Amino acid sequence: MKTTEIVTAHNVIIQYELASIFNRAWALLLDIVILFFYITICTILFTALFAGFAANDMFDSAEVIYTAFTLFMLPVFFYSFIMEAFFRGQSIGKMALGIRVVKASGGNPSIGELFLRWSFRLIDILLSVGSIAALSASSSDKMQRLGDVIANTCVIRLKSSTQYSIKDILTIKSKENYETKYPQVVQLSDEDMLLVKNSIERIRSYPNKQHKELIAELTNIISEKLNITTIPKNKVTFLKTVLQDYIVLTRS
Repeated sequence: MKTTEIVTAHNVIIQYELASIFNRAWALLLDIVILFFYITICTILFTALFAGFAANDMFDSAEVIYTAFTLFMLPVFFYSFIMEAFFRGQSIGKMALGIRVVKASGGNPSIGELFLRWSFRLIDILLSVGSIAALSASSSDKMQRLGDVIANTCVIRLKSSTQYSIKDILTIKSKENYETKYPQVVQLSDEDMLLVKNSIERIRSYPNKQHKELIAELTNIISEKLNITTIPKNKVTFLKTVLQDYIVLTRS
């Protein structure tokens, strides 16, 4: 699992997972399906209109139909650029897969960068049937295809693949002969424990300054809720203990 750090507008560094080739391929396939239906509907509509005008010897109007059809096909050619420009780096396929184009250095790409990225699709994807894009992305630290390298962009996952659900909390087995340290944890909820568990996993996967600050803030909030005056120096260990105590006391 490859990651990249994105700097927000408030100078906060957030670590994201990079979208895999598999994620990007599925997003592309979904976009192709959508475009196929769009082309099919337009073709049926304009064919019917043209046949109607031709049957009535209205060839001047038929030429207008041809021109209109050509104009309606332009969005197909510029689809990915238009979508990513207006929807913050996402096409419909990318929205469905939860991935987005961002600047490799952080932030949203400019219109120019998105256009530059789009212009290399002809080489990356169309002419090579995606082989150049796959080869380039697999050999790049930031999973960048040729267009991404030129435009200085990359594609990230908006949600971590290591997120846990409430079901995960409910199915954890308690430890036998385990002695609880904070019996008051029963005041907390499954949602609280879900936040604790996800935060522990986050700091384990991405041990940067921002996540350490998040752990410290979460430790303070939990301590206040449970009226714990002495907070252990190792805050991750404290949160792990709180989580295990909760599981043992509520699932036994």
